[in-house]
Amino acid sequence: MRVIAGFHRSRLLLEVNSKDTREIKDRVKEAIFNSIGPYFANEVVLDLFAGSGALGIEALSRGANKAVFIDNYYLAIKTIKQNIENLQIKDESTIIKTSYLDYLYKTEEKFDIIFLDPPYTMEEIDQIITIISEREILSKKGVIVCLYEKSNSIKDTNNGIIEYKQKRIGITKISFMKWGI
Repeated sequence: MRVIAGFHRSRLLLEVNSKDTREIKDRVKEAIFNSIGPYFANEVVLDLFAGSGALGIEALSRGANKAVFIDNYYLAIKTIKQNIENLQIKDESTIIKTSYLDYLYKTEEKFDIIFLDPPYTMEEIDQIITIISEREILSKKGVIVCLYEKSNSIKDTNNGIIEYKQKRIGITKISFMKWGI
């Protein structure tokens, strides 16, 4: 696995050494970043269910200002720390070992980009989007990128947040969501 574009282009990333964590494929990452903008200018990013941190690191490489990495699995946290250290992006990164619910209910931060890449067996994605909406964690012009198994579905409208685009790549479905008008 590697960083696709930006300042850290072609740098290799460590993967979480566990069958419980699914790593994101380069073609899925490319589809995501081609859809939300190839480069950024000072965005604040939340990588929820971060795994190796690949999505947040890709956003930082493309110009995001800050990334917050959330995972509750110790091997994932260890891998994120190693990837951050290897790329020397510690100042732009915050790594928190906690459950997604604890973080979402406690954070006071707003994010311009929120990556949701939970385990494919997780059925609480709509609940997560509801919490993000109710707590106004997504900035007014922000975007949520949600990855899930293609046989699953999520609501296309959820408490003011709407799906504006969807892509399918292999077994992965990607929903792009933002605040509705």
